Amino acid sequence: MSFSSEWLRLREPVDHRSRDTALLSKAASYLANKDEPVIYDLGAGAGSNLRGTALSLGPRQRWVLVDYDPALLSASLEFLAAWADKSRPTAAGLELEKSGKLIRVEVKRADLNANPAPWDEQKPDLVTSAALFDLVSEQWIDRFCAALAKDKLALYTTLVHDETAKWSPPHEADAQMSEAFERDFGKEKGFGPSAGNQAIGYMTKKLKSLGYETALNDSPWRLGAEDHDLIAQLADGWANAVRETNAVSEDVIQKWLVARKARGTMCVVGHKDLLALPA
Repeated sequence: MSFSSEWLRLREPVDHRSRDTALLSKAASYLANKDEPVIYDLGAGAGSNLRGTALSLGPRQRWVLVDYDPALLSASLEFLAAWADKSRPTAAGLELEKSGKLIRVEVKRADLNANPAPWDEQKPDLVTSAALFDLVSEQWIDRFCAALAKDKLALYTTLVHDETAKWSPPHEADAQMSEAFERDFGKEKGFGPSAGNQAIGYMTKKLKSLGYETALNDSPWRLGAEDHDLIAQLADGWANAVRETNAVSEDVIQKWLVARKARGTMCVVGHKDLLALPA
């Protein structure tokens, strides 16, 4: 499954302000004794997770951005070069300087469904992701967690969907739309039937059973007037998903869309961040 670079651009500032800062600090502390930690970012998209994480980490870092979509990997290098204070191309990707940090970036195209552990013989010091694990199946989570535990790797993942959006002001079709949206969310997303809003709880229990120390904190999107463009795209995405279920009439969908794309609409989308450290 892939997403447009425009959607990723709109959600980036909201993602960054929504993540739990306490867990980010704990992840940084875990890596503090590494001279140049190696960080694998799964489903990296256009590189937003790096931009939201790197400035909280140490002075030297090596990131490997993993995604199946070559267009997004290419876009990630463009966006990172524009974000950095200085950048220069390397054989594998880029070397960046940003706010006193030296960040080496590589891009790696990989099919995570076929191989949930795309690292090579040099094992990463941290595996990370943003907004990924709600799209995968419980069976894929089992495989991924087993791979993490085998190599005793730490995981820091952010913005995993854990409850349906709450819209305001209320609309008479909200409950009907929410039920249909969550039904669609559980469909195949490229990794088997999606675990959806149950994924983060399932993953946390699985990692605990494998001996991991876990910390799970809330990181909700709180969308207001300044996020109108993102709210409009979110509403369109909901409408398209609901259409796939054939559970709501087009007339109801259209009336709901008009209300949700109107100025003044607000929305809270539940997410959680997870830090899991090996024993």
